[in-house]
Amino acid sequence: MKPTLYPLTSVETEMVRDMRSRLNRRAISDAAALSLGGAFLQVCVRVDIEPQATHPVDDTAPHAIARAAEGADMALLRRLVFALVAARQDAPKSWNTIVVAGAPQAVLSRRLVLAGREQPVGAGITP
Repeated sequence: MKPTLYPLTSVETEMVRDMRSRLNRRAISDAAALSLGGAFLQVCVRVDIEPQATHPVDDTAPHAIARAAEGADMALLRRLVFALVAARQDAPKSWNTIVVAGAPQAVLSRRLVLAGREQPVGAGITP
């Protein structure tokens, strides 16, 4: 097995998984959803995918971000996080739509893949 380029500690891995799990459950209010968005950003910063504004992504639709995250490297993940944070700031009420599309969850899942903690999307599927 080759070494992981972007490792995560056990605590960081569990934190990412917990955040992803929490995002998969519907927030009880808009305020709770926005608070969860803030927690998502804190987790991203902790695991080295802080928002990076250089070279913004072309398509900032939530489904496009989720799809782009599937094969992203660390640099692209940072740009995707920036797109998510910017969308949350520009239109706070859109955060629920972004979460339902699975964009933040896809970013977190890809971070786990880059750490060698999970398999990439579609791995192990035989035609």
